[in-house]
Parts: sequence; structure tokens; C-alpha cells
Amino acid sequence: MTFRKQVTASAAWVGLSTAIVKVLAFITITLVLARVLEPDDFGLVGLAWLAINAFDFLRDLGITAALVYRQQDDDGVAEDVAYIALAIASVIIYAIVFTAAPWIERFFSDADGLAAILRVLALTMLINAIGQVPYTLMAKNLDFRNKAIPEIIAGAGNSIVAITMALTGFGVWALVGGYLTDSILRNSLVWFFTAWRPRLRFDRRIWREMFDYGKHVVSSRLLIFGITNIDDAMIGRVLGAASLGFYTLAYRLSNLPATHITKLISNVMFPAFSKIQREQDRVRNIFFQTIHAVSLVAAPLSVATIVLGPNFVHNYYLGRWDDAIIAMQWLTIYGFMRSIAANMGPILRAMGKPQWISALALWRLITMAALLYPAILWKGIVGVSILSAAVAVVDFGIAAWMTKRLIGGSYVTYVRVLGPAMLAALFSAAAAWLLLDYIPAIHRLFPFLIASIVMAALYAGLMWWGDDLFRQLALGVMRRFGPTRGLAARL
Repeated sequence: MTFRKQVTASAAWVGLSTAIVKVLAFITITLVLARVLEPDDFGLVGLAWLAINAFDFLRDLGITAALVYRQQDDDGVAEDVAYIALAIASVIIYAIVFTAAPWIERFFSDADGLAAILRVLALTMLINAIGQVPYTLMAKNLDFRNKAIPEIIAGAGNSIVAITMALTGFGVWALVGGYLTDSILRNSLVWFFTAWRPRLRFDRRIWREMFDYGKHVVSSRLLIFGITNIDDAMIGRVLGAASLGFYTLAYRLSNLPATHITKLISNVMFPAFSKIQREQDRVRNIFFQTIHAVSLVAAPLSVATIVLGPNFVHNYYLGRWDDAIIAMQWLTIYGFMRSIAANMGPILRAMGKPQWISALALWRLITMAALLYPAILWKGIVGVSILSAAVAVVDFGIAAWMTKRLIGGSYVTYVRVLGPAMLAALFSAAAAWLLLDYIPAIHRLFPFLIASIVMAALYAGLMWWGDDLFRQLALGVMRRFGPTRGLAARL
């Protein structure tokens, strides 16, 4: 299989697994559990994940990224070194989290019960260590088919357990039970899809080489974690779990495309770029093709969230979550920039410049830390959302400059590949929004559904007429789907 076909197949499998898992998560959390549970429940679990993810960076130490970057053959010793290091670190970090849980609970406002939730949910760190290296090796070898199957099964298990527990009165523990089920299934099933088995071997030289690379990755990830989570920490500290619950829903709705696209790109493009890291022209062409393709999905979803999202939130949740609407709109700008910028991180890492990501992340963290508290005092979660959007726009410009230094290209190219999708999305959304008041409210969600269909049809028509890549991708999908093969041939 050629490299192009291998990357395309990998992207297809990651896209499939991401779509299925995230659709299940969206239905479970956003459509079902948000109707059953309280904002405080989401806030408490959000605070628990905040603490767990902060410690999880120390557990990983950038080892998995170093394993992907490392291309030389060492008889598989690096894999064994990584497995042993992750296992030892996981036990140590879980013990720290278990001990620190009461202090973490007292740090946040209105967070009674957080310590117990944190201690149980942190078990996922121990469970994830079991399957982390096999998943990393699958990603390194672009074997995303075998990686996708256990992830899909685990996502389905998460949904079934969480919904069942919520409907039978378990409250916040429904969320915890779903996440634990996901972790257990994902990290046990992976062993049925990989031939690799760990051996008790440890090489200090290889460990030092991996750590030297990984320390830059983990430092940048820690900084990025601080940037993307300092808002949650401050909201939880100053405003309490309920406000964090509203902010969490706003973030989840606004960053739906960004989260999915970011995962797909990070999983596929970093190992792909690593394999061709010495071919600058090839890397540049693939990079701009990728952000062009990303914009075809991210632009309409982001614009639709800003324009039509408020109608959905108000009518679906019957006004219970209206406090999240304005924050959701501002965070959508942040999410769109994030979905495009997700392509830049893999470029910097694959080209051997993870320290540049650290420098960029440090700037963002300092800016957020300096302005976050005044933003909260100014407009609460809305102020935080406005700040996040503004920083994301500036950050994108800096990251584009860094990428330009490594692989060339121009700023005009960004406008050329991103502009058509954004203009078509804005026009389509405006037309759909104008229709909302004229659509009969047979059901409270009926106007939103019809307006969404109108927007999608207008956008698809405009892009089919004006964008060659959209037309090629659409025809490719139609040819793969039996009922539309004949139509694709005629078109």
C-alpha cells in the first residue's frame, strides 16, 4: 500500500471510530444525561477530570510521543521500556491522587463529594496503562483499523452503563460508571487486536533518548493543558460547580467539531508526518490539503452552532441551560481556530521542534493566567469565553508563522484554503436563520431541524459548485456508498 493510501485509510478508520464514539457520547451526555442530571453533577465530574488529567501528564512523561517519533529498529526494546515506565508511573501517580483528593476538594467552591468521585475515577489511570503501548504502536504503524474496533465497543459500553445508571437514580455516579466501563473495555479488548506482547527488558540508554525527546513534548502538553483547563479551574474555584456545569455544556457543544477533528489529526498526521519528515515540499502540500479538508467540515458546524445553536439549547433543554448559550457562541470561535491549528502541532513535533510548541504554549498560559480572573469578575463564564476566543485567534497567527518557517508557504494560502468554506457557511446560516420565524412549530425542535436541513443543503450546493476538493470528497463518499454509486457516476 502506498503512503498516500495508508494515510487515507488511517484517516478513514480514525474518522469512523471518532464519529461513532463521539455521536454516542453526544447522545449520552448532551442529549440524555443533561436532561436527567443537574449542572452540579457535570461540574463535579469536570473538576475530577481536571485533577486527573493534570497528574496524567506526569504519568506519561511524553513516552508515547517519543515511541511514535522513534523510527530506528532496536529489536522492540523501546516498546518494553515504555510499558515498564508507564506501569510504574501509573501506580505512583494514582497513590498521589488518592492521597491528595481531600485537599483538592477543599480547593474548589461548592464541591462536596469531589474526593470520593476523584478517587474512583482516577482508577482509569491504572487501567489505561495496560493498553497504552499497544494503542501507541498501532498509531505509529498507521494500523487504525485494529485501533478503532475496541474504541467503538468501549464507547457503546460507556453509553449503555451511563444511561442505565442515570435513569435508575445513581446521579453523578452514572457519569463515573460510564467512564470506568469505557476504560476497562478499551484496554482489555486491545489485546485481541495486537500481536505485540511486553517483555521484561529495560535499557537505560533508550530510556534516556526517549525521555530527552519526551520532556519537550510533555512540557508543551503541560502548558497546553494549563491553557485549556485554567478556565475550568478558576471557574470552579471562584464560581463553583454549578457554573462550571454550564460552562462545560457550552464547551462541549461549541467544540464538538474541534474535539473530533483534533483527535483525528493528532492520531493520524503526527505519525504520518514523522515518516516523511525530511521531505519538506511533500509535508507542505499535505498540510494545506489537510486544513482545506478540515475547513469543509469545521466551518459549517461552527457557524451553525453560533447562529442556530441558541434555538436548539433553549428548546431542547426547556430553558434549564440557557445560561450556557452566550458562552457557547464565543467558545465556538475558539473551537474553530483550534480545529485548524490542530494541524500545526503534528508538523512541529514531526519536524523535531516540540520546544516551539512549548514556547507558544507558555505565551498562551501567561496571557490566560493574567487576564482570566478579571474576565470572570467582568462577565463570569461569558467573560472567560470571550478571552478564550481572542487568545485563540492571536495564537493561530503565531502558530502559522512558526509553521511557515519550517515548511514554507504563505499567509495568502491560508485565506485561499479557508475562505470558501467560511463564506459559504455564513451565507447558508444567515438564510436558515431568517427562515426560523416562518417555520411552523409543530414540535419545539421542528424549526431548528428544518433550518438545519436548509443550511446543509445550501452549503453543499455552494461548495459543490465552487470547491473542487469538496466535490472530489463528496464523489468519493458517494462511490463507496452503494445506493449513491449510480448518482456519482452520472455526476
